[in-house]
Amino acid sequence: MKKLFTNLTLSVLMGALLVTTGWAQQRGGKGMKKQMYSREYDTNTVETIKGEVVEITYNPSKKNAAMMGVHMTVKTESDTLPVHLGPVWYIEQQESINKGDQIEVTGSRITYNGNPALIAATIKRNQMTLRLRDQNGFPNWRGWRMNRNINR
Repeated sequence: MKKLFTNLTLSVLMGALLVTTGWAQQRGGKGMKKQMYSREYDTNTVETIKGEVVEITYNPSKKNAAMMGVHMTVKTESDTLPVHLGPVWYIEQQESINKGDQIEVTGSRITYNGNPALIAATIKRNQMTLRLRDQNGFPNWRGWRMNRNINR
């Protein structure tokens, strides 16, 4: 009887461990990253472009209609490229970028909806540098609260 109880306890503990491990991998592994950061920032495709902001748009997220993203279009000497910045609630707390500004954007070149685009990590305008992502591409807004009030 004691052996049966020990085997049963061991089986229950092993099952709990497997369920917990599977849940942790699903929540913290690549699956979660892809859900949260569906546009993959690739440190191997980082480049810097210079140009003029010709348009700023606010686009709803396909996964969360309440989450609006800020994008801009930058015209360089050779082409015009969409640039993905981040969520409206975060961008509104930063130094503003306006249509007509001459900027330098460093970020990861990706293909989005079959077209080239850039996920911005930093934006420079004159002496101002706006940092949106760290060197690994993780957003600076990670961990921020959407209703956070910042006194300037």
